[in-house]
Amino acid sequence: METEGQEGMEDNTRNLLVKIKQPWVLSVIFAAAIPLFPEYFAPLLAVASLMGACYDSGSLHDLKVGTLGKLMLVYIAYTAIGLLYTPNFLSTLATVTMWMTMFMVYLSITTVLKDSRRFDTALIIISAFFGITGLIGCVQYMLRISLGLKVPFQFWSFIDYPVFELIKLELKPAVERVSSTFNNPNIFSEALIMALPLVAYSSFFGKNNKYHLPCRFCLMFIAAGIAFSFSRGSYLALIAIALVFCLTNMKKIIFVLLTLISGLFLVPETVMERLFSISTGDQSISERFAIWLSSTSFIKSNPVFGIGAGVKNTWNLLLQKGIDAPHMHNLALQLLTEGGIIALVIFIIAGWKVFRSGFALIYKKPEKRGTGVLLIAMVLGFAVNGFFDFPLMTPKLVGIFFMVTAVCDSILTINLGQKQSPVQNVLRLQKQIIHVSDERVAYTNYQKSNKI
Repeated sequence: METEGQEGMEDNTRNLLVKIKQPWVLSVIFAAAIPLFPEYFAPLLAVASLMGACYDSGSLHDLKVGTLGKLMLVYIAYTAIGLLYTPNFLSTLATVTMWMTMFMVYLSITTVLKDSRRFDTALIIISAFFGITGLIGCVQYMLRISLGLKVPFQFWSFIDYPVFELIKLELKPAVERVSSTFNNPNIFSEALIMALPLVAYSSFFGKNNKYHLPCRFCLMFIAAGIAFSFSRGSYLALIAIALVFCLTNMKKIIFVLLTLISGLFLVPETVMERLFSISTGDQSISERFAIWLSSTSFIKSNPVFGIGAGVKNTWNLLLQKGIDAPHMHNLALQLLTEGGIIALVIFIIAGWKVFRSGFALIYKKPEKRGTGVLLIAMVLGFAVNGFFDFPLMTPKLVGIFFMVTAVCDSILTINLGQKQSPVQNVLRLQKQIIHVSDERVAYTNYQKSNKI
């Protein structure tokens, strides 16, 4: 009997390894592993993910782009045009390069998620990696607070500091808040917020019921990681996502409310104090108000095109006002400052597309209700968190954003019949747009010089 049991376990292990070795699974794994490793690993993982997608599809020419991907390519092309007028060319160039590189994550996920079976499997893989990331944050907090051990709040600090010192880049010392595998607690919580709706979907709506419980543990680790980051903007985003899932599942509202109330008793007092300190006004809140007020003058001076992408640009502007902050602590204000009204409109169109599609799935396709809830929760959570921070600042954040965007486009394709286009066709059109835009910008600069 024991031999038969061992043989059964060996067969299961063998089957699992065979599944993992499939190119499309490897592509998802490489993309989902982005939050687990340091920032400078993100581009490498994006390349590895794209290679897996190419092996799965058979050719680089078979990579697909959906509606949201096309909008993001327009944004990248528009950001590249900013190189013509940015005050800090290297910062803008670095930002454009980061977006172009991490867009490979979008191409990979959109291409490999061809059906519902792959979609559910991908979300389980994503849940596992983000669950581990959240768990690392929880362990850091417990070891530090409960046992008083001097564990670092930045998991990769022993690698990060030598690497950043080697490339002459200053890494700010860690604050006394959990950062897990990220360099900053706010960035850590922003990444978890983007993934939270995906994990919640896998926990309650995933087709493979045997993975519901493991995904719920991942969901718990993610929620706890957000709590221990002490990021109040992410607290509000977490509440917004929870409300979406509650209000769209009224039949289970009693069960959900009892679960939430029970969970509140497990929340440490320090976390609750941090949440309610929003109303008391502290240094970080005062700084945000000062940044938001200062941003109005920056936006007025360049309302249509902005000053060019790159946190060095916004950082320099804020330093002129006596504020030492790299960005506007608000997604809309950051987009307006960097890319003007055009950049903000692109993101509003993308968000509205996802939001409207979520309602279409809920009301027109009741059997896809959970997927519609997922879309609405992702938009609302991202928007609430973006009100207090800039969740698109680093390669890891941009990579996670593109992974989530690709999941949304895959939902629209699988469930709403949205058509996808070969990437080379889209890039050909993009080149034409850049060429026309370059001519317009050059003509505008020529007119300004003549006036002077």
